[in-house]
Amino acid sequence: MQNTVTLMEVSPRDGLQNESKVISTEQKIELIERAIAAGYRRIEVTSFVHPSKVPQMADAEEVCRLLPQIGDVTYTGLVLNDRGYRRLLATERLHETGLVVPASDTFGRRNQGMDVVEGITMARGVLRDARQRGHRAQVTIAVAFGCPFEGEVPAERVVDIARVLAEEGPVEIGLADTIGVGVPTQVLDLFGRLRAVFGAQ
Repeated sequence: MQNTVTLMEVSPRDGLQNESKVISTEQKIELIERAIAAGYRRIEVTSFVHPSKVPQMADAEEVCRLLPQIGDVTYTGLVLNDRGYRRLLATERLHETGLVVPASDTFGRRNQGMDVVEGITMARGVLRDARQRGHRAQVTIAVAFGCPFEGEVPAERVVDIARVLAEEGPVEIGLADTIGVGVPTQVLDLFGRLRAVFGAQ
């Protein structure tokens, strides 16, 4: 079992995407540079989504173009579909793709226009392509601990999603407490179920 913890800085994407005031590309690069100076070595720098949906991420390609290339820093970009994945690859500047698969149909439709099954299908295709290219890709299961629309998300559904995604060889599968409703007993239970399937690794 791994005895280290890796902190991934996501503020250049998650921290800025809902800001009402437009943050310039230069300010985003400064934020990323400061994160590196603070010691972060894995940073989610942007998301490749439609600019009309998330205007703050409209400069994704330009952010990638201006990223300082530092040997031990891994840059990740978030994608919600194959179109976003193709945009990410075209930059030739990011080391890793981050995917999101919803654990509830309603959240998935509202957040990325696809239900759970469609999200799994999309992710499997991207993961398969990334593996063939030798490109790192990880996937996060959204609303794994509770959905703002459907409420409680069955733990077995999350485990089933993880089991299917694992077949495509992502570098990691993450569980997102998207709305902050998870409690310690729930976390222990869900990770216990996952360890029973996948082992301690």
